[in-house]
This record gives sequence, structure tokens and C-alpha cells, in this order.
Amino acid sequence: MNGSSPSPTFVKFSCPGCGQRIEAPSEAAGKLLACPACLAEITVPLESSASAAAGEALCAICQSALSLGGALTFCPACRAEYHADCWQENGGCAVYGCSRVPPTEGRAPLEIPVAFWGQEHKPCPVCNAQILAAAVRCRHCGSVFQTARPLDSAEFSRAASHQAQAPLLRRKIVWLFVLCVIPFSAPFAAIAGLLWLKARQEEVRSLPSLYGALGKIGVAVGLFQTGAITLLALIFALVRR
Repeated sequence: MNGSSPSPTFVKFSCPGCGQRIEAPSEAAGKLLACPACLAEITVPLESSASAAAGEALCAICQSALSLGGALTFCPACRAEYHADCWQENGGCAVYGCSRVPPTEGRAPLEIPVAFWGQEHKPCPVCNAQILAAAVRCRHCGSVFQTARPLDSAEFSRAASHQAQAPLLRRKIVWLFVLCVIPFSAPFAAIAGLLWLKARQEEVRSLPSLYGALGKIGVAVGLFQTGAITLLALIFALVRR
């Protein structure tokens, strides 16, 4: 019988604050220890995390694997590795004590992370991968969103369609305004423009508010001119009698 003692086992995990990969004896599971990189107190998990066991490095800002793809960058001070877009969005390093940590702003006592419907993550409407609730770009598929509000695939498709049609829609509204201002075309442009704006309310709302106001002002001017022309015609007819 071999009298040698069994080999010690270790729990492998990553620091949730800075992404530092840590190995701790299995006897330390459930206990507190200080992260060797950021010195934050963390609880040793009961078993190794999948990413740490596979040797995957994590981005300390988004807590996702650096191997997911995309450009990478290093902190020039502490050499911690990040996704390039995470570094830019954070404005600097996320490792406690590093000289490149961005200056912090005052926070309200009850301030909480950006969340929607009580969730700090949301599914990407294109690839369905989990991303941060405040994200306006999916790192997995590269899709860009006009709002951080969670969208389903149908809503995202409509928003993309409106964005593609926006340049043509803006030109049509400018032409509507011009035609409503010209007295000769005002009666026809005002009536047609009023019906057209009602039928395109959702698309017009997706444009900057200037264009919605321009269309409404144009129709109002056209209707005013139409009423003035009608009144003058009636007066002229009465005078001719």
C-alpha cells in the first residue's frame, strides 16, 4: 500500500472585480480571501468556474472571456488585458489601485447598475446572446442599437428599416414644407401632406423632432393659405355681383 499523501486539489476561479485568475486550496472553499491583484475580499467558490478551469482570461470590465473576439488592449500601467471597446467605454482601467483607473463621480446612496425590468443583462435581438442591459452594441455579432432599451427581433427589424428609410423620409418632409409654403401648390400639398403624415406617424417619430415639427408647420401654413385663398375668392365673387 502506498503511504504517500494524496495530491492537494485546488479551486480555480476569477476575481469578479478585476478578472485575476486565482487558485486556492479546496479546503478554503466558502472562505474569504484577498485578491492578489486588486486586494478586494472575495469568497472562494465551492468548485472551479468553467472559464477559469479552461484557462480563459476574463475582461475585468464586462466579465466575459477575452477569447470571444474583437480587438484587445492592455492597461499601460498594470498590463491588465481588456476588450478594446470595454476599455473605451469604461474610460480606463478597472483594477483597484491602478493609476489608470478613471476618476469616479459622486453617486447617490441608492444608485444601482443600469437595469431594465429588474435585469442587469438582456438578450441581443439579433443573435440572442446575453449582453449588459446598458449596452448599445453586441460584442458577439456586432449589431448596433439605437437605444439601450431591450428590443425583440421584430422591433429591431422595424427600427433598422426606419433608419434605412430616414434619408428619403427627411427629403420628402422638406419638399412637403416647400410646397405648402408656395401659394399655388399649398391647397393640394396641405391636404395630401396631412393624410401622408398621419399614415407615417411611426416613421416620422423615429426622425429628429425638427422634421416632425417642419412637417406640421408646413401643413398648418398650407391650410392657412388655403383658407385665405378661399375667403378671398368668396369676397371677390360677392363684390363682382
